[in-house]
Amino acid sequence: MDRTERWPKTAPTDHVYLSYAYLNARDYDALASLLDAGVVFRGPEGVVASGREEVIATEKRRRFVYTLDEIWSASGGMVVTGILRQPEPGCPEVDFAAIFVMSECGLIVSRRTYVSGIIPDEVGTGTGNGRIVPMEA
Repeated sequence: MDRTERWPKTAPTDHVYLSYAYLNARDYDALASLLDAGVVFRGPEGVVASGREEVIATEKRRRFVYTLDEIWSASGGMVVTGILRQPEPGCPEVDFAAIFVMSECGLIVSRRTYVSGIIPDEVGTGTGNGRIVPMEA
């Protein structure tokens, strides 16, 4: 690595990939280690969580399982596509895209997630009959 570089160039890609691996494993302490202190997550149901503690609490309630298709690097950020669903059997799978903004040292500053294939009021915590429904605040 060139000593003038602030962080290895693969760190943002690795951190985005690991964020989903940690969410799937329910390893919220490991996820927190990838987040900037002022992180902001905007979920597909419209919920905005700010700061590590609030983001982690929101992700615990959300309980999505992610299958990643692609990760692209963009100037100052990353774009991810894949499928999300609730962990319970019979829950629908939903295509998603997420846009990440990364810090200079490779931490996640923000994530905005978009979904397709369902109407917005059906996205959330999966608390009803195997379908995705809005999460409670």
